Amino acid sequence: MTMKYWCICLAFLLSVPAAQGAVREQLRKGGKFYNDGKYGSALNSYQNILKEHPHNQAALFNAANAYYRLNDYTHAQEAYAQAAQEEGDLSQHALFNLGNAYYRSGDKQQAIESFKQAVLQNPQDKEAIHNLQLVLKEQKQQNDNQNNNNNQSSDSDNRNRQQENNQGQAPQQQQPQQQPQDRPERMDKNAADRVMSMAKENEYRRSAPAGRQLEQTVEKDW
Repeated sequence: MTMKYWCICLAFLLSVPAAQGAVREQLRKGGKFYNDGKYGSALNSYQNILKEHPHNQAALFNAANAYYRLNDYTHAQEAYAQAAQEEGDLSQHALFNLGNAYYRSGDKQQAIESFKQAVLQNPQDKEAIHNLQLVLKEQKQQNDNQNNNNNQSSDSDNRNRQQENNQGQAPQQQQPQQQPQDRPERMDKNAADRVMSMAKENEYRRSAPAGRQLEQTVEKDW
């Protein structure tokens, strides 16, 4: 995955007034460290800004990116969430990367909520739409697998109880087998469930950008 980052930072730097030259210099320094893969040093630069300017959206956003690269997803989530609440042009991008941070930490439900908010703020963000579809699909597969495992466990328990009940009983005369009357109804229900799942999956796919594969993941790195 890639993330939203560098061009946004450059655009911000160009708009910073000359009176904030110290902040601009720290952002530039942090950006250089970040591009060189020195994420800890980049984080220090952004934290120096936040000591004096705790609501600086660019510093919060870029600090979150550094946390993310250091695999510190908890602090990344906190910084992205705060950046999304501050005034500026980075709110939607912070929500997008917040979804990525939640996804990497295994919290798919929060990832879905963050991607939804990113899409609401910018319905034309194809990457946010794609990531939302991806996590929805994975969550659906996980739920289906869990339901199948629960059903298999229940069937196994029923068979064990039946075997225990049959032990010690005298053999009975075999009766002609009858087809269960409710089997067609059960098959119809299973078929209906599959059709409903397919319909939901196709609904997600309709808004996907042409040519993209849902199995691929997307983040943005500007």
